[in-house]
Amino acid sequence: MTVRTPDTLTGDYLDAWATASLAGLRRHRAEINRLNVFPIPDSDTGTNMAATMESAVTRLREVQGEAQGETGAHAAVEVAAALAAGAVAGARGNSGMVLSQILRAVADTAALSATGELSARTVPVMLARAGELVLDALSDPVEGTIVTVLRAAAEGARDAGAADRASLSDVVTAARDAAVAALAQTTGQLAALSDAGVVDAGGRGLVVILQSLVDALETEPGSADSADAADSADSADAVDSHGSGADPHLELVFGFHGDPGELRALLERFGDSVVVVSDGAADAPGSHAHVHTSRSGELIEQVFALGDVHDLRIEVLPERPEPKDAAPASPVIALVPGGDAAGDGLAALFRASGAAVGDSPAALTAAVDAAGGPVIVLTNGQDTTGLFAVLDNTGAAVTVVDTGSVVGGLAALAVYSPTSDIEDNAEDMADAVHGQRWADVTGDDRVVDVVGELLAEGGELVTVLYGDGLGDAGMAGVEAQIAASHPDAEFHAVHVPGLTVTAQVGVE
Repeated sequence: MTVRTPDTLTGDYLDAWATASLAGLRRHRAEINRLNVFPIPDSDTGTNMAATMESAVTRLREVQGEAQGETGAHAAVEVAAALAAGAVAGARGNSGMVLSQILRAVADTAALSATGELSARTVPVMLARAGELVLDALSDPVEGTIVTVLRAAAEGARDAGAADRASLSDVVTAARDAAVAALAQTTGQLAALSDAGVVDAGGRGLVVILQSLVDALETEPGSADSADAADSADSADAVDSHGSGADPHLELVFGFHGDPGELRALLERFGDSVVVVSDGAADAPGSHAHVHTSRSGELIEQVFALGDVHDLRIEVLPERPEPKDAAPASPVIALVPGGDAAGDGLAALFRASGAAVGDSPAALTAAVDAAGGPVIVLTNGQDTTGLFAVLDNTGAAVTVVDTGSVVGGLAALAVYSPTSDIEDNAEDMADAVHGQRWADVTGDDRVVDVVGELLAEGGELVTVLYGDGLGDAGMAGVEAQIAASHPDAEFHAVHVPGLTVTAQVGVE
């Protein structure tokens, strides 16, 4: 049945959007965490965005429960206010703070709307307002992050909304497409992203949220599909905090009543990644703050002297990375093609996943020597002619795992444990490869079909490496179709610049 898309974002559709966003962030949490290399590579952006959205949806459910469980009975302005309040109160980390301001912009725009709902004309205003709030919240906004992606989404929505008879769906889809295009450009805008060969993690989370809005507009609230999304969001395991490390660098998140300007100045003297946002309360307005600091004792003492502090949360951040020339060499070496764009893209992918790279006999020998001990070599479908001769010349203890494909190499790396010995790791890696089915795809229109064919034989984890021909916009469409046809499958998509096939698909 074809569902007519709405003319405005009513309370029902805002509810469906939030629910779908929570499910989407949970589904992509691991992927977004892996992209998290800036400003601190603590692999928690996906976790924090999902936790913040969960707090927003929980608050909405509480409001609905207070109204005797009449889900969908609230106006858009009330739904948006509940989501914003929950997100600000439960914001986790820098990315969670940013997400809370996006939801606050939804609430602000709905409150100023004559109807209390959001139309095609007000969506660009909403996204522009979100950009303003985020810039106000961040002490040091950086291009190549969610800031850039959010601005592009607002501009895309504005341009689409300027057309005659532009529908809400037209505007939202244009915002999503502009965000996808801007996200792809973030790799070249920040050195940390370029070195790792990844896009910005927060920007990727925003694309998930905008895609969820596109999906919500195409699904009738209260339908079976909408109920499935709600079940997925409500039944998923609660997100965990990022792991602790040995470095005494701490993340502080707290509520505050006092002068926000003085608070921001104080936090900037003692740390970085400073975010200060208003809690939006009508009576006794306050702030929520986020900071990374290695001088937590002094800072906490002065914050308490400056104003009233509540809901203080302290987490230990992982150790900051050492300079590249001081980083320990990896005992896992991935074979990739050398001397072309595909080799560059694959090399960046494997380095970001923790492996050293052998893209020539000399590079392979150097990687083995740098490891200074037993190593594992992943073949990744590359030509192994002469491989063992090269390895014999090194004199090192080498175990070769025939991964058969790039996705096989990534599956093997996913089970590698630095605390296990080489033999156990090699056995676990071989088992992971054995449990995966994969295929190369040529032709943009074949990706969905190939994923479906592989899933027909079983599996719950789908990894798609895609090249420049398909692009992020094309992959967003693929992902939406897979999510609709296989809602229980966990889906990971990674852009590999220069990939010589349209995509490579692996199913586990």
